[in-house]
Amino acid sequence: MKHTFHGVFSLLLFVVAIAVALIALWQQSSWLGLFYLGTCALSACGILYAYCVKCSVRLDNCSHVFPGKLTRKFPRRKQGPYTVSDVAGTVLFLGLILLFPQYWLLKHAPALILFWALVIAAVAEILVFVCPRCANSQCMMCPKGQMPEN
Repeated sequence: MKHTFHGVFSLLLFVVAIAVALIALWQQSSWLGLFYLGTCALSACGILYAYCVKCSVRLDNCSHVFPGKLTRKFPRRKQGPYTVSDVAGTVLFLGLILLFPQYWLLKHAPALILFWALVIAAVAEILVFVCPRCANSQCMMCPKGQMPEN
């Protein structure tokens, strides 16, 4: 479990971005905020199941630490190349987290800018520091990665 700083830091940046969006939505309506919070929780579970559970290093060498530990609670999946369905599911759930709050963030330009700055910083952390050191060669983000199978 070496090299976990950037993995954990990237998750922290992403969680702070979600908190920024949550605050913007909560200011409009507490119900809207609760709905977004639930959407994020369910989408995070979807991402963990669609992508993280298939990772070959998730149990003992996850750079993000927490997702690897959480995947132990999910049903097992065969580890191996990611399929188009795995990637599509991940994109769908991540899209819900990122795109749902945009309408309300547009009403608060500073929150919108901060949200996307945090998301971009998290993605940069992952691409620059986490992926190059990750041993999951089946992942598309791995420099040695594979394209999804049908």
